[in-house]
Amino acid sequence: MKKKILLTMLVAMVALFASVAQADTLGYWRFESSTNFLTDSGTNGYTLSTGGTPAPTYLALPGSGAGSDFDNPIPQTSATNAGVANFGTTQDGYLYRAETAADEFNVTDFTIEAYVNWNADLGDALIASQCGGTDRSWQFGVGGSSKEVYLYLTQDGTHTTHQFCRSGFTMATGTDYYLAVSFDLSEKTGGATFYFQNLTAGTAMQTATIDHNMDALHNSSLDFVIGSRDPTQYQWTGLIDEVRFSNAVLSQNDLLAVPEPATMTLLLLGLPLALRRRRK
Repeated sequence: MKKKILLTMLVAMVALFASVAQADTLGYWRFESSTNFLTDSGTNGYTLSTGGTPAPTYLALPGSGAGSDFDNPIPQTSATNAGVANFGTTQDGYLYRAETAADEFNVTDFTIEAYVNWNADLGDALIASQCGGTDRSWQFGVGGSSKEVYLYLTQDGTHTTHQFCRSGFTMATGTDYYLAVSFDLSEKTGGATFYFQNLTAGTAMQTATIDHNMDALHNSSLDFVIGSRDPTQYQWTGLIDEVRFSNAVLSQNDLLAVPEPATMTLLLLGLPLALRRRRK
């Protein structure tokens, strides 16, 4: 009986951790095959649409060249990584999810993650955004002249009250990276945290924390866009993969590029010992 109780408790803990992780995920787009290229792998079912000509297309994860150093499997989930979104060599295409009246992408705290390869420096290029005109909220990308990864924020929907949080990390074209940024509205000191890993070079993940001066984050009604904004400005060239948008400030241990914490492993390893002690 005690063995059954312990097993039940373990199953409940696993379910709890899984449900907490899922609750934070607004959308997770993996681009795994030509048949489910635009499908949301999260629980909300936020299927993407394509825009621009030519629009982004599915590309099987290559064995060499651009994208070949993207993680496979994904360290956090152990899921196989089979495909990527190919945005081409000209700034023409993008992916988007139209926002509904339910304000599905209204966030104050968030984390955005992606694997990317930037193949042509044609100016500013965005990984993801909900931004444009006088209805701006945020955008995450790389500056063309500085080649610096940045997060742009506004609190009134315009460029009047805005901030560029600059990471200090610079990108090179033709290189595979894992990039992420988290934003904590209530924490102005170090409230924007960048994560940067050069996968081609095989270097360790780097982090940078940047202060911000936002008192609010504008609730934009624009589409959530991958590879652009508004939607035809600052378009991406190259590859984007494994885009996960969370409505929470994830810790480094919760990021896709970081192996799953050993908590559950320790629990599983400790279970037989606990059962043996109970039987004595």
